[in-house]
Amino acid sequence: MIARRRYESHNIEMRLWIALTLCAMASVAQAGDDANTLTVAVGQTVARDVGFAHGLQCDDVTILRPELRAKSPETNTFVVTGLKEGTTLCRVGTELGRPTVLYQVHVIAPTSSPARP
Repeated sequence: MIARRRYESHNIEMRLWIALTLCAMASVAQAGDDANTLTVAVGQTVARDVGFAHGLQCDDVTILRPELRAKSPETNTFVVTGLKEGTTLCRVGTELGRPTVLYQVHVIAPTSSPARP
């Protein structure tokens, strides 16, 4: 009788552990899907406030020119200029213990400006 209660208790704990692990894995997968998305046209520049993030790493710098600029003593700005069409990931904030932001950057074809009369 006691052995059976231990087995049932262990079984419940194991099921709870599995359920919590699956929930944690799902939240990590969702966090990856929630990367901030930036869209910039070739030849254009976009900027985003990234707080006190320091350091910058982009997977493919052939499609964009990334910069991290000081906006104020407390805030930095992530600036991206599109060079050629493509998609890459950029992490702003590579220093341990500092804020970090992951961007999925889409560089699209240049937008045509309307002809002037």
